[in-house]
Amino acid sequence: DMYLDLVDEGYEDIKFVGVNGYAYIDNDYHCMICDTPNECSNCTEERILPWVQDVPAIIIEEFDNQLDCEENNLSWGVGEQIQWNLLDENQCIENGYTWFHGQCIEFIYGCLEDVDIWGNWDITLRDLVIINKEGYEVSRLNLTGNNPDPNSTCGENYQTIKDLIIGAR
Repeated sequence: DMYLDLVDEGYEDIKFVGVNGYAYIDNDYHCMICDTPNECSNCTEERILPWVQDVPAIIIEEFDNQLDCEENNLSWGVGEQIQWNLLDENQCIENGYTWFHGQCIEFIYGCLEDVDIWGNWDITLRDLVIINKEGYEVSRLNLTGNNPDPNSTCGENYQTIKDLIIGAR
């Protein structure tokens, strides 16, 4: 997992954002990420991702409760995840946050409006878009032709992708 490799190497400031779930927007993406396990047949507990949830959305602050949100044809869910790097596992759990892969994560729920990142950025399936701190695209490649598996292509693709990510900092 490249994310964990980068963290292990001291690049904690690099963030990954998954937007693949938008491909499933006409289906029920909830069971893909399993944020509603009681409604899914493929999972029994919520899959907590160490980045934002896969359906890109913005929080609509006008509606601050689930009932008002849903009455306005919007959805209520996790709109943001905050990582608490200075908390250890016990402190994390004591504060009501989630400990996942050695990280403390707080989920911010809110009223969400979907954003069409795929359309706005002209993304195709398996595109990797690397942006810098200011949010500007600095590189783009499709992972179908650039297998990121470190055991493929003698690790060349993996290293190239890793260098692109580090270089965007």
